[in-house]
Amino acid sequence: MTCGIASLRTPAWPRVHGGHPRDAQRAGTGQPLLDFSVDVHPLGLPLRLRDIVARHLDDLGGYPDPDARALCEAIAAHHQIPADAVLPGNGSAELIGLVTRLRPSPNVVVIVPTFTEYEWAARHAGGSLTLHALDERAGFQWDARATAAWPSIIAGSDLAFLCNPNNPTGVAIPKATVLSLARRCEQAGTLLVVDEAFVEFVEPPREISVLPEALALSHLIVLKSLTKWWAMPGLRLGYLVAAPPLVRALRAQQQPWPVNALALAVGVELFSHPDDRQPHRQQLREWREALWQALAAMPDLTPFPTTTNFILCQLDTTHVTSTELAQRLAERGLLIRNCDGFSGLAPGRFIRVAVRTPPDNERLLAALHETWRSCDGAQRMTS
Repeated sequence: MTCGIASLRTPAWPRVHGGHPRDAQRAGTGQPLLDFSVDVHPLGLPLRLRDIVARHLDDLGGYPDPDARALCEAIAAHHQIPADAVLPGNGSAELIGLVTRLRPSPNVVVIVPTFTEYEWAARHAGGSLTLHALDERAGFQWDARATAAWPSIIAGSDLAFLCNPNNPTGVAIPKATVLSLARRCEQAGTLLVVDEAFVEFVEPPREISVLPEALALSHLIVLKSLTKWWAMPGLRLGYLVAAPPLVRALRAQQQPWPVNALALAVGVELFSHPDDRQPHRQQLREWREALWQALAAMPDLTPFPTTTNFILCQLDTTHVTSTELAQRLAERGLLIRNCDGFSGLAPGRFIRVAVRTPPDNERLLAALHETWRSCDGAQRMTS
């Protein structure tokens, strides 16, 4: 296509995500493990949430509320929307699968490179999957040509996924553009799912998020995750916001007790009190820019501009592949995301690193420099 988005075949990639610390633990480096493969808040889980978990341990002796009513009400009050427009789930990954089963054998469109769970869920829903790739040469940016091509992209589809800001590229699409795409989907009868798992890292989030408009658009679902901003992937808690008829249809397909008792308690606490992490955005932006500049100064490595807490990098060398680089860093106790599993990214050429604290980032940069030196030395010996 000439619009900056090309159609792709759908490869049968394995179901791979970041966050496999045992892989590095087996390397036995003797140093503290640093996981740059997981894109969560670098300051970790807030102490007050640890206290909430401790106070609610006795809740494990009974079944959690199957409707998560207190959590729905707390989320609704936070966003100033009706409680029946909210559906919590066992992480946003569970909700992605739920959405793909809303219609039988759906025709699903995914814009890649992006979160691989959309493709996996679409395949296992028994329908058809069409991938459309953004242009690497343009930094995977969403441009006017892509917007103009949107009607033809979604033609005949039941469901389309859009990650904003996008994982793994870090690109954010302006709110006005996303709303334009959503209205096109409504006209076409296509359900648009906008995944805002990383929107809290954007400065400010309201310039990107379309959650306030979700109730007015009957074919829009907004996914939210508490994993990233609150650094609690092990708790498994996410939610979606949509028009109440959509929420009722999805709830009818959901498994019993989708949210465990501890997740319910923590979620209510989070949404019942002001966000005490708002001041962190400026600090995180400074850490991100410093890491990006340092990566850009390295030989044979090109970082892509990003709006969130991770950086996609292209390897501009034939001396080492992304798989080999990930292995060498794991031997030093550093995990990065090898991006071979992302459709739309050439295998062997891309990695993704999370933004952590400055000392952690310095350790990553030092390990990368050591790796480049060893690669250069090996290349000279064989030339």
